[in-house]
Amino acid sequence: MIHEARQGSLNLIFDADDTLWDSNIHFHEAEAAFLEMLRMRGISHLEIRAAIRRHELDIIAEVGYGRGPYVRALHRVVRELLPAHHHDAFAIEVERIGMKLLSRHCELLPGVEPTLRELSRRHRLLLFTKGQPTEQMAKLERAGLRALFSRVGIPLEKDTAAYSLLLAQAGLDPASTFMIGNSPRSDINPALRAGLRGAVFIPHPHTWELECEELELAEERVITITAFSQLLELF
Repeated sequence: MIHEARQGSLNLIFDADDTLWDSNIHFHEAEAAFLEMLRMRGISHLEIRAAIRRHELDIIAEVGYGRGPYVRALHRVVRELLPAHHHDAFAIEVERIGMKLLSRHCELLPGVEPTLRELSRRHRLLLFTKGQPTEQMAKLERAGLRALFSRVGIPLEKDTAAYSLLLAQAGLDPASTFMIGNSPRSDINPALRAGLRGAVFIPHPHTWELECEELELAEERVITITAFSQLLELF
């Protein structure tokens, strides 16, 4: 079905982080610095990582995804794993790690800008990404891509209900709408469950572990590509 998509104008919905630009690698760098900081206090990487994931998920449930919430999770880990008399000193170190993370510029992935510009000439492009709205809009503006998207949606979660709501609010016909992203959990599977015509999966080597799951069995509605520019061969 997806191979027949070159007929007429379509609605193309794009993920942002690790689809348009590198993102999760910056979290890896921040986490590596944090792990080393606490390892020097005799705490194992396994224990630290387990605490990070636990607090990260708690904060996501409270305020959503993003760099700021991740730094808040690191602060909670310090308070959990270290004695109270170390909290203030290590909070300063967490802020240093956090400032570096928050200031990191997201590099566009190869071929993204020219491919989007070409696609925007014949299709309607939308951005649908998780994260903190101020963070995500700043990335988009800095990348110089805002004008290419007719609509930007930043939901707390990208599940089937969120895609169904996007279809309704943006007036999209599911039969002419496709999702493009790197996450089976947030981009591909829920989009297909919401009835989109198809999806394009672009794997990224640093996709967050919690975004990884099996692609649902819909081979005629999903295609996997290895380079963003290959979208021009499909659409």
